Amino acid sequence: MSKLLTFLALGTMASYVSAEEKTPVEAPIVDEIMTRPFTVYDFQMEIVLSATFLVYLLVWYKGKTSNLASAKNWLNGQIDYLEEQFCLVGDKLTNEKSVLMMDGPADYLLYTSGRRNVQFGHWWLKMKPRNDILTYFSTQLLSLIGYAKPANDRVTLTMALDKALPEKFVFAVIKKELATDLHKKRFDLKRFGKIASSNIIPSNLIIYSESQKLADILLSGKIGEIIAESSDRLESLIVSSLPAEQPEMYESDSFLTISLEFLMPGTSEFDPLVELACELPDVISQLRLTGDVRSKINKNREELIKEYSKKAAADRAEEMQRKKAEAKRLEEERVKKMSPAEQRKWDEKERIRAQKKLQKKRKA
Repeated sequence: MSKLLTFLALGTMASYVSAEEKTPVEAPIVDEIMTRPFTVYDFQMEIVLSATFLVYLLVWYKGKTSNLASAKNWLNGQIDYLEEQFCLVGDKLTNEKSVLMMDGPADYLLYTSGRRNVQFGHWWLKMKPRNDILTYFSTQLLSLIGYAKPANDRVTLTMALDKALPEKFVFAVIKKELATDLHKKRFDLKRFGKIASSNIIPSNLIIYSESQKLADILLSGKIGEIIAESSDRLESLIVSSLPAEQPEMYESDSFLTISLEFLMPGTSEFDPLVELACELPDVISQLRLTGDVRSKINKNREELIKEYSKKAAADRAEEMQRKKAEAKRLEEERVKKMSPAEQRKWDEKERIRAQKKLQKKRKA
């Protein structure tokens, strides 16, 4: 009887375990994924970015086209006069009107050469950055606090005069708002540009010259008249035989260079400041300075030569000291590699050499 009960108990336990193992595991409930068709609102960011890019491209193209039109409009009023003054206007030897070289969407270059008293002239037409609205507005903001010039259409001329012209000097007429900063930055003006006066030149311009008499001579006649008539657009006129940047060495003056910067007028009529640039070389070629003016300029150059001679001598002495120190260092390294016997011989030679030097000094 007990065996039967034991058998029934074991059977019951086995069936329970088997039932437990076969209990199905419930799968996790997964949320159904909701799907819907795309709408235009799903691409709002892409649409905004694409539209912004297209607007930027449109503004860039329109600004570039407007800059070219403004540059050509100004040049059309000057081209006949320039072709009378120069044998070569532009980068071609033909009489074609297409003489502007593009250096960017807002920068154009006009090259002129082949005129008496002139080697060449580079006329940079720097237009407003109409093609780049970010640059335009940032420039305008910086100009309010004095960190940049206002965005305007302007002409920047660099004209190298004939090397054979005898007179060498520094002279400038600069807009009052720009004068102090330009005087500090340029080596020639900072070194020799002294404030001068003139009854012809309006008060919104500052005159710098090596001599008051030099300023009087240059501003008399047509040059002074043109400057006075265009004083509202003239930003700077600098005539100098010295570099704008401080040179490493100085021996003598170079050829005279005219640096002229002015705002473009709003019309396509002939610009008197172009005439100023072409008349000035002829005035300078006929310039004959008086003895006292030339003496003052020569004295300034002699002082500059002495200053640079001292600087050159100091540089040579410093270089010699450096070479001696380097030679001594190399010799010490060579001695360290010697054997003790070789080092003793070297010390003896150095002692004898030092004694000879001392004897020579005593005799002297």
